[in-house]
Amino acid sequence: MDLNTGPPRAGEKVGERAQMLQGQDATTKHPRIVFTSKARNQSVGDKAKRCLRNKLRILNWIGRYNVEWGINDAIAGITLGLTIIPESIACALLAGLPARYGLCSAFVGPLIYLFFGSIDKVIIGPTSLVALVSVQFTVGKPIEFAFMLTFLSGVVQLIMSSLRMGFIFEFISMPVIKAFSSATAILVIESQIKVLLGIKYLVAGLIESVETLFLRYGEANTGDLVMGICAIAFLVLFELLEKVADRGKGNRIWKVTCRYLSFSRTTLIVVITAIVSYVWLQSEPQVPYALSRNALSGLPNITLPVFTIETPEKTYSFWDMIAEMNVGIIVIPIIGILTNLSIGKLTPKGMVDTNHELMTLGLCNVFGSCFQSMPTSGAFTRYAISTACGLKSPMANLYSGIIVLLALVFLSPYFNYIPEATLAAILICSIFTLLDFKLPLRLWRESKRDFGVWVICFFVSVLCGVEVGLFVSLIINVAHLLYLWARPEISVKIQEVDDMQYICVTPGNGIYFPAINHLRAKVLKAAMQAEFQIPVVIDCHKVTGLDFTAAQGFVKLAGGLKCEDDEQSGGRSTEALLVLYRLDVSLQKLIDNVDNLVFCESPDKIREFLTQESLRNGFINLKEHIRASIDLGYKIDMEGES
Repeated sequence: MDLNTGPPRAGEKVGERAQMLQGQDATTKHPRIVFTSKARNQSVGDKAKRCLRNKLRILNWIGRYNVEWGINDAIAGITLGLTIIPESIACALLAGLPARYGLCSAFVGPLIYLFFGSIDKVIIGPTSLVALVSVQFTVGKPIEFAFMLTFLSGVVQLIMSSLRMGFIFEFISMPVIKAFSSATAILVIESQIKVLLGIKYLVAGLIESVETLFLRYGEANTGDLVMGICAIAFLVLFELLEKVADRGKGNRIWKVTCRYLSFSRTTLIVVITAIVSYVWLQSEPQVPYALSRNALSGLPNITLPVFTIETPEKTYSFWDMIAEMNVGIIVIPIIGILTNLSIGKLTPKGMVDTNHELMTLGLCNVFGSCFQSMPTSGAFTRYAISTACGLKSPMANLYSGIIVLLALVFLSPYFNYIPEATLAAILICSIFTLLDFKLPLRLWRESKRDFGVWVICFFVSVLCGVEVGLFVSLIINVAHLLYLWARPEISVKIQEVDDMQYICVTPGNGIYFPAINHLRAKVLKAAMQAEFQIPVVIDCHKVTGLDFTAAQGFVKLAGGLKCEDDEQSGGRSTEALLVLYRLDVSLQKLIDNVDNLVFCESPDKIREFLTQESLRNGFINLKEHIRASIDLGYKIDMEGES
């Protein structure tokens, strides 16, 4: 429809109007914009291309790739690759695995995310968060359990994606995510204290870990403690170089040097301490601190995860492994996708296709399990580095994956010289950024309910495990939403029209079966205070939904607007009128016909109903009724009246 056309003006012929419009179309400088639905005009080939682009996200940006993007991505990818190597080794040790398997987890995921990933600044790899939770389900079990957990996590993520279950994560609020991250940081830091002290044990849970630490405190090694403290001091000082580069007034070369020294601090400390260990071992039989071991060279074997594990004590079938890992096959996928979603919300767009991200992360884990990978996801530390390096696209995953592959092939034997205390220092410094205690202080001032959710999630996660804290917080959030659904905001006021009073009720949103009794109680209380003498008008313009139970609730409400108390009604029963104002016609069909229940769409119709009710109840006389009817535009037949 052309919005410029309309009915011809007085004295203007239709033909002349058409000729004038044709002349305007011929001489206009701005062509008329016509909006059409692309979906209707698409061919089968166009739909196939669109579907392919929705899955292979690389097709959406590879056509715009240029030299500038390539340089930025190469710098970011190489920097991230050098960073992810020591972090992967540290995460493997945190998960109770040899260092080699951390590196096996850091090259498959990035290569897959390059093609399917939808968040530019996500670099896939092992994380301390996932490693900490994973160890709770694989501790004391054969190493194959870790690979099976990776496989099952990917399968669960793929199933959730295919069933379009991404909406579930909308029930996890930001306070829950922040509390969850802070609690995890506390747990990771606590788990690495024993490494800094050189004490060897592996247990699940904070309480058990603290008890074991105190019982074995006498086994602490001074060499590990000195190495760990020196590594932490180095990392903290080099982290400050980034601030120096941002605030300093020196030349550009100095700023760039400081910035990249800061980004490469984890690689530098690993190289320095490994060189110290190597030199020490040339003259002494051993070093005074623990070294990481079992870093074999070469690429991992490509094979499916083992579905049957035989040990001297027991043979585990596939179903036995699922039973042993219990809820871990659900918790690990949720934690992994939560990290990616949180990173996606930090990007300028702040929007993430949750179902697609579930599919991508599922593919990373399923294929990663074939390369002896532990569960993987994005990481906040890698996000911070990628942002600072000016990363432009997921192409940085390619460079990062290549760096890790080269390290596996050529550098693995040298990883045996890395002190475990150095890796613990890397984990502590990287996870420390997740501690956020400013948010609860703000929530205390602005939102007590969100503060309570944060406190519950934080302490339950710390004391009972992050999976329990996440589950409890999810239940609290869902319960709160259900409460808001069952107890919507309802405004009840006494209003007047032409000196005629009525009870105006305005529900805040859709009225479904959990909320209808709440609405009825509010209305009946107001009607009882008015002794059922004035009508009730429910303004339904905000009601966008209604179910059968709620519709029957309106019928019962109309039946409840009656008073048969002789003392209140003067010996006669009274019945208040229920008016449903501006209720959608499609919803009206659900409500049965009742004598004292009517529908209306205009204020004039409400005035008419109020006049009739006032006349019936004797609040106005006949002459006032006739005058009011004339004012409303009705013809009153005066014949036969005297």
